[in-house]
Amino acid sequence: MLGLPEVSFGSPDAGPLETSWPLSLIKGPAVGAIAQLNRADQISFQYFIQTASYSITSFGHDAPRVRELLIQIALSDISPSSTAVLKSSLALASFHRDNPLQTTGQYKIAALRKLAESTQGRIGVTDSACHIAAGMILSTLEIQQNSMKSSHWLWYACGAAKIVKTAGLDVDNLDHDTAALVGWVHYYNTLSRFSLRHWQPHVTLDPADGADSFHPVVCGNGQPESLTGAPHEILYLLSEAFNAVTVPSDPRYETKAHRSHLEILDWKLRNLEKKVPDNDSSADTTHPAFDLVVELYRLSTLIYLRRASAGILPLDQKFTTWVGQAFELLEQLPACQWPFPLLIFGCEAETDRQRMIILDVMERTTKNLQYRNIATVKSVIETVWVQKDLYTEDMNYVRKLGVILSSTHNL
Repeated sequence: MLGLPEVSFGSPDAGPLETSWPLSLIKGPAVGAIAQLNRADQISFQYFIQTASYSITSFGHDAPRVRELLIQIALSDISPSSTAVLKSSLALASFHRDNPLQTTGQYKIAALRKLAESTQGRIGVTDSACHIAAGMILSTLEIQQNSMKSSHWLWYACGAAKIVKTAGLDVDNLDHDTAALVGWVHYYNTLSRFSLRHWQPHVTLDPADGADSFHPVVCGNGQPESLTGAPHEILYLLSEAFNAVTVPSDPRYETKAHRSHLEILDWKLRNLEKKVPDNDSSADTTHPAFDLVVELYRLSTLIYLRRASAGILPLDQKFTTWVGQAFELLEQLPACQWPFPLLIFGCEAETDRQRMIILDVMERTTKNLQYRNIATVKSVIETVWVQKDLYTEDMNYVRKLGVILSSTHNL
């Protein structure tokens, strides 16, 4: 009943999942774990496998492997930490099946209780990985269910990043499974930095500056390190860009150091395309469809950096070419469940044709019931277009993103 479906963007030559040190997560689907579920929950978990798990978006080392790992972790045994992953999966499936909010909430509470129970002794590497997996599934649920109303997803995402650092899971020479899991955390960590940067643009990312209900203290931890491959190089540079960009009124704006930093980031992003992919990195860079996504992310990071540089970096012919290339890529993608490039190029859509390309790719994405994670970005893009149509006065790019995202967040 619980066979693993083929993973989108996965390597067609991938062999069966194998146990690998140090996580040893893959123990084979345990009869005990599924046997303890009632019939309704068994059906719900099957729905998680077939549909809801595909809404879990990642971008990094062997991203397609993430959902396989989650399924295997959830069924690996009946320990509290593994059960927390299972309950989190049921919560996401419940939401996707349009169950009452109370039902979804009960699964979420059950997952949190199991996580608390699993901390009653020594927490090893495998338990830490389970905590990360459960937290990231709950973060995904919060994004899809409540991201317009609450920042709870940040607590889960930043908490997972803290566990990665505390457990030392981002060391060099990561095994295959660990790298996929930590890569997923890196992706969400980068998204969290974008949210922290722009939903209240006057607040910096310096943890010493304090925090409020929207800026959890736990988000002051650093991002995962030692990850390789083009996707992670882009994410590292994107995080640097979030930290670097500022408004012209900032004292840093006129300094040579600030200009030099932005120019170096721009150069690194432009030269990523000249690198030969590392054949040993992972399956996510060998599938043509995912290659398109990687390039789309590189272009969106370049566009963001140049726009947010507030005139320091030029909006020249190269910039125009990159925008054109991005819209060509968006036309080719069967779906795009990655919010950041959708938002960046939604902001760049000036012509009716460009807006139609954005609308078409979002429609293709939402038609697939597996993807329910772009409702927020769709709303933001529509707000951007209304603002562009109503107002001709130019506003600083960083400030504009902050105003639009903050107003959308409060809807």
